[in-house]
Amino acid sequence: MAITINSTRENERDQTVYFSIDYDGAKSWHGDIPKDADPQEWFDENDDLIKTQILRKQYPSADVPQLEDKTALESFEAWIAGGAKNAELTETTVTPAQPAVDAVMGERQVVVESEVEEEVSTTEIVEVDGKFVEKTTTETVTKTVSTPQVTKHKLYNDAGEEIGEHEVPTMESYEVTPAVEAVEEQSETVVTRAESVVEKVAWKDTAPAK
Repeated sequence: MAITINSTRENERDQTVYFSIDYDGAKSWHGDIPKDADPQEWFDENDDLIKTQILRKQYPSADVPQLEDKTALESFEAWIAGGAKNAELTETTVTPAQPAVDAVMGERQVVVESEVEEEVSTTEIVEVDGKFVEKTTTETVTKTVSTPQVTKHKLYNDAGEEIGEHEVPTMESYEVTPAVEAVEEQSETVVTRAESVVEKVAWKDTAPAK
């Protein structure tokens, strides 16, 4: 048999079995199995599982793809035969295409800003020679004034006689939302893991129970 039972140890809920196996060289190991299972029968039935676990211990960072119509053990052995390489992993980010969007235009009254000077007076009470005196100070300040623009038209009555002027706001178009150019779909692929060879770890036997 490929697996030889060396000894067992009863535990509260299961049993630990120490065994020898001839798989890629002679090895001694142990495993926990159901308390009521026959050790030899259980290990014979789970031969592939034990071998897969041995390979997992010897190649702890292995990333083994499951091959179609193959067992886990067969897939692992094929991965080793192929050079024990973890395949390159990539990640692709796709930016979807965006259609062109026209600018949204609005209309508003033209406003002209201009600077004007005006005199500003301030009054304060100060003490002069023991007397309280009210003093007014005047200074010239510059202010920015916003003036809505209008277009003046002559105004007539029903008889066609000019009776004055009529002001019509001067309007202008302005961009509410700018136009957006069309963008083609773009994709970018980056390597998140380079291909690498997984080094095999030397096997360490487990001492059998005494």
